Amino acid sequence: PRPQREDRNGSLPASTAPLPCPAVAEAPCPPGRAGGSFELPGAPIDNIEVSGGGVLVAGGSCLYELLPELRPRRRVPPLAEGSGCGEPPGVRSKLLLPYEEPGGGVLLAGWTRASGSCEVWERPAYRQRFNRTEVVSCLPGGSTAGVVFQQAGAWYLAVAATYSAGRREAREGCEPSESDQTTAITVRPTDSLLPSEELGIIKYHVEPLHFVDALWWGGHLFFPYYRWKAKSGTDPEPPSMAVLHQLQPSERGFSLRGQVYLDCGCRSLIVSSSLVRQGAKGWWVGVFNHSHSTKTWNATAVCIFGMEEMREQACASTHFAVNENHCEERSIKKSPTLIHSGLAAVYGTVVLNQIVLFLGTDDGQLLKAILNEDMESNCPEVLYEIKEETSIFPKLRLDPVDNNYIYLSSANKVRRIPVANCSRYVSEQECLSAKDPYCGWCSLNRRCTLKENCTRSNSTKGWYNISHAPDKDLKILLSFPEKNKHIKIHSIEPLWISTLGKSEITVKGENFTRASDIKLILTGISGCKPDIIKVRNVLNDTQMTFALPPTRKEAKSVCIQADGRRCSPAITLHYVSPPSCFGITPNTSWISHATEGKVVDMILKVETTFIPCVKLHYHPDPVFINYQLHTELDPDLELKIYVSLKVINYYSLFITLRELSVLKFHYSFFFPSFLVAFIVTRYKSKELTRKQSQQLELLEYEIRKEIREGFAELQMDELDVVDSFGTVPFLDYKHFAIRTFFPESGGFASIFSEDMPQSRDQTRKDESFNMLHALICNKNFLVTLIHTLEKQKNFSVTDRCLFASFLTIALQTKLVYLTQILEVLTKDLMEQSSNVQPKLLLRRTESVVEKLLTNWMSVCLSGFLRETIGEPFYLLVTTLNQRINKGPVDAITCKALYTLNEDWLLWQVSEFKTVTLNVIFEKIPENESGDACQTIQVNVLDCDTIGQTKEKSLQAFLNKNGFLYGLQMDEIGLELVSEEQQRELLDIDGTSEVLEDGIRKLNTIGHYEVSMKTIPMSVDYSDEHCHLILPDSEANKDVKGAGHKGKQKFKVKEMYLTKLLSTKVAIHSVVENLFRSIWSLPNNKAPVAIKYFFDFLDAQAESKKITDPDVVHIWKTNSLPLRFWVNILKNPQFVFDIKKTSHIDGCLSVIAQAFMDAFSLAEQTMGKEAPTNKLLYAKDIPLYKKEVKAYYKAIRDLPQLTTSEVDEFLTQESKKHENEFNEEVALIEIYKYIVKYYDEIVSKLERERGFEEVQKQLQQVKALFDEKKKCKWI
Repeated sequence: PRPQREDRNGSLPASTAPLPCPAVAEAPCPPGRAGGSFELPGAPIDNIEVSGGGVLVAGGSCLYELLPELRPRRRVPPLAEGSGCGEPPGVRSKLLLPYEEPGGGVLLAGWTRASGSCEVWERPAYRQRFNRTEVVSCLPGGSTAGVVFQQAGAWYLAVAATYSAGRREAREGCEPSESDQTTAITVRPTDSLLPSEELGIIKYHVEPLHFVDALWWGGHLFFPYYRWKAKSGTDPEPPSMAVLHQLQPSERGFSLRGQVYLDCGCRSLIVSSSLVRQGAKGWWVGVFNHSHSTKTWNATAVCIFGMEEMREQACASTHFAVNENHCEERSIKKSPTLIHSGLAAVYGTVVLNQIVLFLGTDDGQLLKAILNEDMESNCPEVLYEIKEETSIFPKLRLDPVDNNYIYLSSANKVRRIPVANCSRYVSEQECLSAKDPYCGWCSLNRRCTLKENCTRSNSTKGWYNISHAPDKDLKILLSFPEKNKHIKIHSIEPLWISTLGKSEITVKGENFTRASDIKLILTGISGCKPDIIKVRNVLNDTQMTFALPPTRKEAKSVCIQADGRRCSPAITLHYVSPPSCFGITPNTSWISHATEGKVVDMILKVETTFIPCVKLHYHPDPVFINYQLHTELDPDLELKIYVSLKVINYYSLFITLRELSVLKFHYSFFFPSFLVAFIVTRYKSKELTRKQSQQLELLEYEIRKEIREGFAELQMDELDVVDSFGTVPFLDYKHFAIRTFFPESGGFASIFSEDMPQSRDQTRKDESFNMLHALICNKNFLVTLIHTLEKQKNFSVTDRCLFASFLTIALQTKLVYLTQILEVLTKDLMEQSSNVQPKLLLRRTESVVEKLLTNWMSVCLSGFLRETIGEPFYLLVTTLNQRINKGPVDAITCKALYTLNEDWLLWQVSEFKTVTLNVIFEKIPENESGDACQTIQVNVLDCDTIGQTKEKSLQAFLNKNGFLYGLQMDEIGLELVSEEQQRELLDIDGTSEVLEDGIRKLNTIGHYEVSMKTIPMSVDYSDEHCHLILPDSEANKDVKGAGHKGKQKFKVKEMYLTKLLSTKVAIHSVVENLFRSIWSLPNNKAPVAIKYFFDFLDAQAESKKITDPDVVHIWKTNSLPLRFWVNILKNPQFVFDIKKTSHIDGCLSVIAQAFMDAFSLAEQTMGKEAPTNKLLYAKDIPLYKKEVKAYYKAIRDLPQLTTSEVDEFLTQESKKHENEFNEEVALIEIYKYIVKYYDEIVSKLERERGFEEVQKQLQQVKALFDEKKKCKWI
């Protein structure tokens, strides 16, 4: 059964037939009254309340008292002297509070006129006691909420209002007194309505507040509200509940107990409010809405809060001007009981110990939801629909006499609607299973009815309801959409369909052909079972079609489920009422304009349903009898056409034609024409010269402006560096070592970094590995092996580096022995280089020992790097990122306006500005402990792409919370939510600009015209896309454009070289801090590894009688700064869990070059043509060189380390790294090199003395590994 609907005349069904108009002297029956309804003449309804045996309706300047069945009882004078309620214009009802005193009823009625007057009326005679001004808000959009309560035998009015809301909202005649400018809440006695400090006056602190309701519960006053600016969508803060309590039981005054935030899923507005009393408990039910006007499937929600919990959680607030100390902000978070696309009103009541919610929507529906013990809703029933689809007024009220009816207000009409449609349930089982507390089975009448409609309903067996129904587990299944890793939706066409359904809709997205078992999940209001629709046809990888079923009117969420995964992010689909036809103008025509000779009915076809319309009338074609053409001296021609129409009779049609001139050539005009042409040409030439001069002046202005701005940046940008970066994301030692040992071979990371048992029994190793390990622990054999391998022609540099890294891992727990091998190999290398060029020692990484030295430094300095260098190094990386992202960055080339590297300078950039976004991070379903949502302000640029905005948003989340959001960039989407629009933001969509040759320009924040909006959160692009750097042809076309626009786009790269210097200045202190952390001695102590190896190099130079100090300086520089530190500086991803971009790599290369120059002994000779990366630090290098030499001297002057001190340090480092790596894998890789050059190695051992036993061991190792190979173990 369908819900009740009005007929075409706006009348209710026959069940609510018109009632006779009473003979009331005070007012005649208003026009347009229909049965079970009342229409306010000339103004929309502003207020509705029930009291005793009647209904009070106010709107415009009118106030009506109605009988419960909505027949008018009286119109209260003197509010409406004119014919309608719209006079005088601008008057609105703000307060309507009836209450009962011992002597009779009283009504408080507040209006916007007279600076917010409040009139006190005695009922039922409606004699006015007095009128008090400045009680309610006189602003049309200002809020007023009040409640009347009795305390110590006296009656009081607590009223919260927006008396002032800034200049924009101010209007003539509505200027509050100076004392009321910031007043928010007052408590007043009803006998005078005068505010007093004694009773309580609460003022707001900074900005106005919008109050939704006023409640009296448990001796406390409750006021739900939100900040005024939330109405414009610029305030992401959740709404609040203000709580007032009595100062002392013996006193009358009230003070602010505090305020508590009400979090209902990132919704910042309260639309409607209702207090539900259930015994000693109280529940506050609120309809929450997003601060934008766009209608999405989850735009509104119902959340329920306990009154006692709000009272206990309320504390002092920054929203109000109070003298108490402000406590920490508190928030009560509730999951929505109900989610809907457009709720506008709520009223809650308790029936048979069950909470029932009546809900109004913004498209004219009245819903009923029944809650279970867990405050979970069933699938709401549609009780009634308004044909005009006007929004429901926020206040719903039950009939005070017969609670089986509820008053539904919309526009200027109030209707009396039954609270249940029990007749829809045919059988007893259906009636009881519905669990509607209003409906029960009437055994005598054998039908489902309201209790009052059942004969002998008071009998125990005459009428029974849900208390006798079989128990069923009624739960709401809440499914959270998850970003599918494969299938994605971009759009659905069409997005608006009728409630009759649609035989074919098109879904556009990607990867449709790569998925199977594709289903469309169509979900309406929460609590209702979703529709699961199978795909109709997959057209291609980006398009598929579905057929949508008929359903009720609402906005639904649509997501795609494939391969059994969770749904993709939802898109809103709107089900709207079918179109209706009232008439066609004109509805008459000639036969020749349509089907000849027929009179047809006009009908509309929507899907398979035909909707009747009106009849069209066709007449015979007109017949032309004759016409006459008159030519006169008048330059206009008059054409008279006589038309014969059998139906329309005769008439004349006059058409006026303009005079046609004849062009004649006269030779007498030749010379004047030539003279005019000469003058015009001369004028055009001067005009062109003037425009060129203006353009040159504009160009000069632009250049001067850029130079001046560049100069200002040099003086100010250092202040913009932000050094708050939270916890440093260090890699653990295992991954640090792997990335350092194998910088270009990422495949080794997985096989070496497998988790090893904490306590591994070395005796249980395989015999082959034990023997091989013992063999490489033979110093003489290992040195001979390395020299033999290096003499092989096909043992490449890559092989040497890999072998050294395998050896480092295999001997990770024997660093003392590894250090001895390093000494021997280094001495051998010196012997090879001493006679040729000793300064070239350790300059490159072309031998096993050179790579072994790099690895040894990485192992021994890992602790020093983490404890001393890590933080300043990470600060440098983050500061560079901040600096780069401060200005435009081209998403395709990664070039930026702010950089250190000229090759990465983005100079083809136009003007840009900063945009502050309120980004809403929704709760991730897997993170049950996380907040429901979080709003963070993110500063982006209007030229940022959507991908760049996502990246900055995720970084802002990390900076604020200290941990990652939990989803990758390609797993999140951005949606623009504003009053004007709601749409998903994409780098490429149908609105993307297409340039020449089909190149598409990426969408930016400016493209979507985003400015201070709310957005509820790396892509590789092909050559077919561009961002800030346009194709050459497009750029040239822009420059050639005329006037101001063309010259603004004229750019010269050299104008922007100051950006390099400003970036250097901004990060200079960070760079110097890092450099000095590296070449300083904390506590006058050098790291053991550095002191040991530098002393070793000094000793070797002394033994070889090398007296040139430059040689030793170069040896030390090649072994540590250039070998280790430069490698670290250029590769922060070796140390931190970060992703290094190409642009960061370019900037770090400039810094690393300055670091290398600091250790160089060569004099810097810079000319004007020198590269910019050298010029940037040219003035700093001499100072750095002095500091480096002092660093080397300080290390040399330190006391020498004893052998026991070095061995103790190496032993401790070995123990730290036990069980870090799978050493057996390293041994297998070493054996592969041995077996590859087995013959050469054996030949070498045979030629050398003392290796007989080693040869036998090597043969045994080979035999064991050969046996393993047969079994496919290796």
